[in-house]
Amino acid sequence: MKPKQKERGAVAVEMAIVLPLLLLILVGTMEFGRVFNVQNSLTQAAREGARYAAIKYNKPGLNVAGTALAAAPSLDGLGMTVTDNASSCGADKDVKVTTSVTLTSLSGFLDAGWFGSPGPFPMTLKGVGVMRCGG
Repeated sequence: MKPKQKERGAVAVEMAIVLPLLLLILVGTMEFGRVFNVQNSLTQAAREGARYAAIKYNKPGLNVAGTALAAAPSLDGLGMTVTDNASSCGADKDVKVTTSVTLTSLSGFLDAGWFGSPGPFPMTLKGVGVMRCGG
């Protein structure tokens, strides 16, 4: 069966309509996966720093930030910052470690300013770990 002359080019038009939507779904999935991975890494690093501080809070040379940074090697290039209250750690107190990073868009497509409205990027992600001092 031969295609009719009036249907010629219909596939190109359909592709032009569907392709932007498919690309948006693909880029959104990649961005979400990256944000999810960074958030999990931040939380793990904060927990590891809090664990280290809770166990060794009364030892000299406490390096909570170094321990937290070492627990998240995938975040090396993102400028992760670590804050803690290990200096006030004592019996029956909690130590709290917070890690944070400002994440930019992987593709640049979802940055602020697209479509006339602010986008989700850049976004600041935080991870928090809290543990009882002395275990």
